[in-house]
Amino acid sequence: MSDTAGITFLVLAFATSVLVYFWIYLWRQGAEGGRVGPKEWPLFGSLFEVRANTHRIHDWIYDYMSKSPTGTVTFTVASNRFVNIGRPDNVEYILKTNFPNFTKGPITLERLRDLLGNGIFAADGDVWKQHRKIASFEFSSHKLREISTDAYREHALHLMLFLETVVDSLKQVDIQDLFMRMTMDSICKIGFGLDQHSLTPELPEFQFGKAFDTLAIMSANRVFDVFWKLKRKLNVGQERLFHTLLPVVDSFTNDVIYHRREELAKLQAMGQTLDRHDLLSRFMTAKDANGDLLSDTVIRDAVLNFLIAGRDTTACTLSWFVYVLCLHPEVAEKCFQEIQEVVGKEHTDLGQGIDRFYKFGNLLTFESLGRLHYLHAAISETLRLYPPVARDGRYAVKDDILPDGTVVKAGDNVVYIPYAMGRMELLWGLDALEYRPERWLKDGRYCPESPFKFSAFQAGPRICLGKDTAYVQMLMTSAMFIRWFCFELVPNQSITYNVSLVMSIKNGLKVFVRHK
Repeated sequence: MSDTAGITFLVLAFATSVLVYFWIYLWRQGAEGGRVGPKEWPLFGSLFEVRANTHRIHDWIYDYMSKSPTGTVTFTVASNRFVNIGRPDNVEYILKTNFPNFTKGPITLERLRDLLGNGIFAADGDVWKQHRKIASFEFSSHKLREISTDAYREHALHLMLFLETVVDSLKQVDIQDLFMRMTMDSICKIGFGLDQHSLTPELPEFQFGKAFDTLAIMSANRVFDVFWKLKRKLNVGQERLFHTLLPVVDSFTNDVIYHRREELAKLQAMGQTLDRHDLLSRFMTAKDANGDLLSDTVIRDAVLNFLIAGRDTTACTLSWFVYVLCLHPEVAEKCFQEIQEVVGKEHTDLGQGIDRFYKFGNLLTFESLGRLHYLHAAISETLRLYPPVARDGRYAVKDDILPDGTVVKAGDNVVYIPYAMGRMELLWGLDALEYRPERWLKDGRYCPESPFKFSAFQAGPRICLGKDTAYVQMLMTSAMFIRWFCFELVPNQSITYNVSLVMSIKNGLKVFVRHK
């Protein structure tokens, strides 16, 4: 064959391949007639559209789910098929009814393992059961409620003292950073018995927090990056930064474990036992199936997993709550009136200066917080629209059929989307996009929704162990700042979310602080 004939053959072969490619694409689009979802290309699936919308992935998925009569949308990214669900019966099916068939799965676990190891949020099977069992003992302890309520009050007071230093000034503050510091101090105190002191007037730089937040974003971005493993192997791009920051996180957790080991050794030398009520102590004294104490690696994974649960989720919710209060001052006023009615009516003389914070804080008991029904509703309404875990996936072990008739193949990613579910008219009515706390009230009392409809705390066997304590902290903190302060958004901010393991506000939330 001559060179000219060879070139002609290659050109014709290439042109034929392109025509076949587009024929397959057009045939697939026609075969899926009334399908709601992004366009699917041979080999690549919806990769191009997904990558173009990664920065707004939750809204992108919601746009399609809101048009689906069942709230189910499927698409593929390369060889990975994603079944995105929003109907409560589908959610209940994967999280409870057929729980054994829907695990975290190897794909998700591989993406999370570098950061979260085999902790409770990044494990399946016996490992998950072990971590869940150990943690559940602590969360069911009556002592934990007492300790956590006191700790939440203490650290909310630290927040009040800081806000008092900037109130009615021209100084803008990043309220999300303050909440992150406050919740970090709280989880370190309650979970690990540590006094972190990150929310002091000097606002000391905390390398762990910055490193952990960046690693969480990069871990989430791996979901739709088909080349992330190659980048990790070549040590380039974000993967290079990932493995530069990981030692910062490990250093913090290893220090926590080391100091507790020292404390245990000293007590044992004196013939004493550890008398602490925190998660770290539970894991330090727990034993595996062989009767051996858990390794430092296992404890490291537990520490990091509970840090993201106790720090990030609550801080993000409080940040979004401040944002919606700034947009809806009438809601802030109703919350203020309720707080006055429940805890301030008989205690109006709280004096002046910072003493008033302490006196008011002492009135915020577990029982009085439970009577703040409208505030509880306002926080839940924030969680509905801005859930800290905006999407959460499961892996189908075997072929299955969901309640809405969707066929699931073994290896599919079945993903429920709390962000989209909270905005769907199918679930919440025509006013689904409106911020309206009253939807949670019946005869003035807070009424919770099914966890399969309001899935911000997951549901079924993996439902969040810290749900009740998280509400206590959010009620405690918000009651304090609503009673004494109001916030004004700094103009010209772009308020959007981070696509991360937890949906924080991208670039923080800048506010001016004003006296109530």
